[in-house]
Amino acid sequence: MSALKEIEIILKKKKPGSILFISDFFEIADYDTVRKSLQRLSDKEILIRLSKGIYYYPKFDKILGLIYPSAEQIGEAIANRDKARIIPTGKYALYRLGLTNQVPMNMVYLTDGSARKINIGKQTITFKKTSPKNLSADHYLSQLIIQGLRTLGKENVTFEHISRIEKIITGSNESINLRNDLLHAPVWIQKIILDLLEKTKNDKLA
Repeated sequence: MSALKEIEIILKKKKPGSILFISDFFEIADYDTVRKSLQRLSDKEILIRLSKGIYYYPKFDKILGLIYPSAEQIGEAIANRDKARIIPTGKYALYRLGLTNQVPMNMVYLTDGSARKINIGKQTITFKKTSPKNLSADHYLSQLIIQGLRTLGKENVTFEHISRIEKIITGSNESINLRNDLLHAPVWIQKIILDLLEKTKNDKLA
């Protein structure tokens, strides 16, 4: 059986919306054979080529039609493939926190994996190599808040920013996790989060 046929059989068992990599099929054939097979499937519109070595098994909605994966889904799929940790940073962290309504065209992650930049259509996903210390916070909300405040900078944090973060903390039930992860944040961020944790605690007791 040809590599192309084997890949087609595997795809039929995949869930629509799956993000696939050339390396997913190395058990079938070598790099060039798999690459050419995936390209042929892309030409036949069975797969969509997102970027070099990255393909999408399309998902369709009866009303919306073709649903493309988000840049976040692609970034997480790459991290899972590489068994790397990633943390949103920069404008993307601010967007995830709701501190800005502007959807960033360029998404930046800190990672302990390989540094790289991937172009997906008009968007760019950048993985920046960082020290283990910057990836020490164990919980996603802690990571977002720490990186979001880092991006703003101490002098640029406004009352509106603090209010938004307070609402997130209040509705998250992650006070213990945030407190435990504080050791991995700069002192000025520790103070902001501790003040908010105390405030939300007192509000619940009132």
